[in-house]
Formats: sequence, C-alpha cells, structure tokens
Amino acid sequence: MSFSPLTPARRQLHPLLEELGILVCGAHAFRRFRTTHLRKQRAPEGLVQFWLGHAGRSITDGYNRVREDVEYRKEVARSVGLGFTIPAVVVQTVQRFEKSVEEEIAVTV
Repeated sequence: MSFSPLTPARRQLHPLLEELGILVCGAHAFRRFRTTHLRKQRAPEGLVQFWLGHAGRSITDGYNRVREDVEYRKEVARSVGLGFTIPAVVVQTVQRFEKSVEEEIAVTV
C-alpha cells in the first residue's frame, strides 16, 4: 500500500471547490458556517454542542438528555435546515470523486 502525502482536503475537497469556482478552504470553514447557521436559527445550544462534537460547558450540561431523543433531534434538524442548497452539479462531482477514489484504492490493493 502506498502513502500519499496529500491530505484528503488537498486530494478531494480542494479540487472539487476549484472546479465549482468556490474559494478553497479547509473543513473547519464548514464547521464555522454550520455553527453560525445553527445559532442564527436558534437551535438549542445543547444540540449545537452535540452536533459539533463538543463537550458540555457545565455540570448541568451533563444532565441534558437531548442527544438520546432522536425524534426531537430530527425535528430540530428539519426546522433549522442546512443553510444552503446542494446543486446537482455538486452531487455529480462528488459521485465522480468517489468513483475515482474507489478506483485508486483498487489499484493500490
């Protein structure tokens, strides 16, 4: 198996963004956007922390059982939305990249 010095962002994300004419950025930019969108939509702070993988800020956060209530989380997710629409060209481009990655893996194995 060969080692690639390129990160997944440089290998997959950056070429995709360039092809779509979007400013090249790292995955953290998406986390910042998502945090801002969730807060602007007034999503419960406990859910924002959970969805971003953050620990609670206080002892009281440990008592919050929102993460166990899947139906509630789905309801809030539907109400706040993504904050953007995914163009069909993105879906097609992602599928093309996935296929090329699968082919790359098949060649190296």
